[in-house]
Amino acid sequence: MSSTRLPIAIVGGGFSGTLTAIHLAKRLPDTSIILFEESPEVGPGLAYGTGSSDHLLNVRAGGMSAFPERPDHFRIFASQTLGREVEAGEFLPRSIYGTYLRSLLRQALERHPRLEVRHSSVVDLVADSQHPDRASLVLKDGSTQQVSRVVLATGNRGSAFRASLWSSHTRAARDADAYDGLHPDAPVVVIGTALSMIDAVGELERRGHRGPIHITSRHGLLPHAYAPPSNVPVPELDHLPDSNLRKSVRLFRQAIAAHEAAGGNWRDLFAAIRPYTPGLWQELSKRDRKRFLRFISPFWEIHRHQSAPETRALIDRLILSGRLTVHRGALVSVERKGEHWSLEFATRTRHLPNRTLEAARIIDATGPARDIHTLRHPLLVNLLRRGFITTDEHRLGVETLADYRAVQRDGRPTPWLHVVGPMLRARYFEATAVPELRLHTAALAARIAGELEKSPTADLAAVA
Repeated sequence: MSSTRLPIAIVGGGFSGTLTAIHLAKRLPDTSIILFEESPEVGPGLAYGTGSSDHLLNVRAGGMSAFPERPDHFRIFASQTLGREVEAGEFLPRSIYGTYLRSLLRQALERHPRLEVRHSSVVDLVADSQHPDRASLVLKDGSTQQVSRVVLATGNRGSAFRASLWSSHTRAARDADAYDGLHPDAPVVVIGTALSMIDAVGELERRGHRGPIHITSRHGLLPHAYAPPSNVPVPELDHLPDSNLRKSVRLFRQAIAAHEAAGGNWRDLFAAIRPYTPGLWQELSKRDRKRFLRFISPFWEIHRHQSAPETRALIDRLILSGRLTVHRGALVSVERKGEHWSLEFATRTRHLPNRTLEAARIIDATGPARDIHTLRHPLLVNLLRRGFITTDEHRLGVETLADYRAVQRDGRPTPWLHVVGPMLRARYFEATAVPELRLHTAALAARIAGELEKSPTADLAAVA
């Protein structure tokens, strides 16, 4: 019976899609699992597909295992790959992690013959009017595939700057050709001051760039460098009131002050609050969520998402040398003047005039888009058009239930469509890093397997 069950489709072959496929293949060895990825590369995705050894992980090797029950899994793999003992506290190149994910998928394909990868682009999903628990995938070539479940794992896409009027004048920081043909002494403007900016500056350095670099964002905030945990016991944080943002922030700051006074490090508290963050976010009122995103989030992000010490040290050296300047303000115009661009920024201080910067190249390092309405991917456009998915009011991601089912435009769950990956930010806020996503992929696979095993005949393909 199980051999005739309709396949499960996973759309997106980055970290979340790959791990979900591996977990499902283990739990449902007799069910066809199809991982759809339109690009030739499966496993690393956008985050870990870089080939540069200068692009480092911003989480220590000891925290990057794909399987939390085996915390040394990645560290051991990295040690074998590099031919040396890798310490748990090291920040390794992201390319090593990409190799790790490829290895995991290759092993899963060898062990589970009903798991397969298809390099095809899924452009639409159509519900089955006769069987509400089934759907059909529409591929770019016009063919279709009937499935019992679809996991939307499209990951990070697009650019947060794409909605800007000036985005057409920029080059994406993650594209290798964004730096081609640039004179070593030419001025460069980098839009964004977070982790993607650090990658862009590192790439400029690697290519021998000597000219001035201007980095800019609305708040001009830089991510802090990671530091090892202190030996001071971390206080309990379960007393933070879930439904009162102002009081939660005050108590959290008091806890940090007390911890530092005892000789601890504020980073200890940001690590400790991580498991509580989804619950805190879900209990906040709409008004408090809006206030958090507007006033607190920029400062939260630079403390929460820290950079590898080596990469932050590079930024500090360039600032001290005068080659790199941080600007705070909003871009209001871009104009071509000869061989350079002229960029005008409105400062955040009212009495100061607008600032003008000259650049031979404008690099977009704002990071991936959160608002899927700004993306042009055919599948996401069609899912929104059909009402199979809907965004939250802050457009952080896709609305989902606790069982990962997508919430439709009418408020009902889509029975056959699940979501995993960064689009879970709408529900959990923290849903972009390996420590969270590895838990979500395992939990989703367990949920789907449990549903199908509970009703083994509900999703069988019709026998002619």
